[in-house]
Amino acid sequence: MQGEFLVNQGNYALAILEFQDALDLDPNAPTIHVSIADAYRRLGKNKRAENHLQVAIELNPDEVEAYEILGKIYILQKRLPQAEAAFRELTRLDPDNIDHLYALADLARLQKQWDIAIDYYLEAYRVNSMVVKGLEQALQISLATNKFERAEEICDLLLEEEPENEKYLETLRDLALFDNDFEKALKTIQILETTRGPTVELLIQKSALYEELDDSENALKEILKAFGRDSLNSDVLNRLVNLLLNDKQIDRAENYNQLLIEKFPDDVRGFINTGFLALNRNKPEDAIVALSSCVEKFPNEFTVHYLLGTSYYQVKDYGNAEVYLSQALGIFPDSRNTKHNLALIYDQIGEWSKSDELYLDLVATDSTDAQAFNNYAYSLADRNEDFELALELAKNAIRLVPKSAPYLDTIGWIYYKLNDYEKAIEFIRESLSIDSSNPVIQDHLNAVIKAKSMHVVDKGIQQAGITDTTKATLPFKE
Repeated sequence: MQGEFLVNQGNYALAILEFQDALDLDPNAPTIHVSIADAYRRLGKNKRAENHLQVAIELNPDEVEAYEILGKIYILQKRLPQAEAAFRELTRLDPDNIDHLYALADLARLQKQWDIAIDYYLEAYRVNSMVVKGLEQALQISLATNKFERAEEICDLLLEEEPENEKYLETLRDLALFDNDFEKALKTIQILETTRGPTVELLIQKSALYEELDDSENALKEILKAFGRDSLNSDVLNRLVNLLLNDKQIDRAENYNQLLIEKFPDDVRGFINTGFLALNRNKPEDAIVALSSCVEKFPNEFTVHYLLGTSYYQVKDYGNAEVYLSQALGIFPDSRNTKHNLALIYDQIGEWSKSDELYLDLVATDSTDAQAFNNYAYSLADRNEDFELALELAKNAIRLVPKSAPYLDTIGWIYYKLNDYEKAIEFIRESLSIDSSNPVIQDHLNAVIKAKSMHVVDKGIQQAGITDTTKATLPFKE
């Protein structure tokens, strides 16, 4: 046809005249309407092109080319819902054409309909599993929009196509770690090992995952393999020390930690480990000596200040404990453990306005912090202040952790202070049934039982009308 030749030559105006002549002869030919519409589109006359395309579709609802051109026009005009409708018709007419599905996916992306876009890319993959481009696009969207469950599903599909693709394996490992699926992460690393070989990095990762899975034997086994490959790797040495420490192999841990300090004197982890090792031997004095020697060298290291403050607290040097824990809190203001310890120190030295401020902050920022509720309640009761608030705080602690011996003891002690001896005995006895060797709880129970006995005696004296001769009496009246 002469019109088609003119379109190919770029002479769209003359082509339109040729197509118009053809339409005069056959106005119900949908293909001619499509051709003249295409020429109008190329001239930028989209409205006229759209009119002819609508006529073509009315004449033939299955006119694929009409929908294709219409979709392009709508995209150009940013009429995205109409473009989407056109490409949906195309997928109905030609379900095996993945280009139409990709177009729908791109349209969904433009409208930030992320799940719909992912669905279209997956559908394209189901139509033609030889083309993984769509899966990679779906993976990128899933990761960028934090849809990690979908990302993991897509990674599994990609690995079915390329089982040894390291990029996919690393992504799947990271997703499994984010989801705390340590078994899957471990299996993924084991596959990576088959392609890369057992590198030190992978051995460290495997060791960490075995530890998360409570398999300390294999965690230690893997890190020893890493040590065999690189005995002067600071990460390997540090991990080895910590695993041995957790396994109560203190002597071995100290040997490896000494190597860490000797070979890496500027690595703070060796000094921190020394502190932990001393505390594990119940020697806070040794921890103080070790950490004091490096605190100036690492002035901004939170753990050094925290452990030093904790060690001073254990030897009841509350002044230094406060100094170092305050410095730790300055480095890491959100540290709840530091706030807890500082509050206990302020309780000990009677600076209750400071301890109250910390307790109020702890319970306000975490309504599940049972320890904060309990410690604040005990502090108030112990100084005979605001028993009503103390009781409410203690009830919250019990609600969160019903079978905690310290928390049951606290609420029992508050009831004792309120002279409700029956409830006091009930809670403290339950506390003692959980921790029968705790001398503080036993002392509390003895005190409550004694107070109850005295109360019964006093009540009996009053009921019998016996005068307490130790007190001043009113004049006798007949």
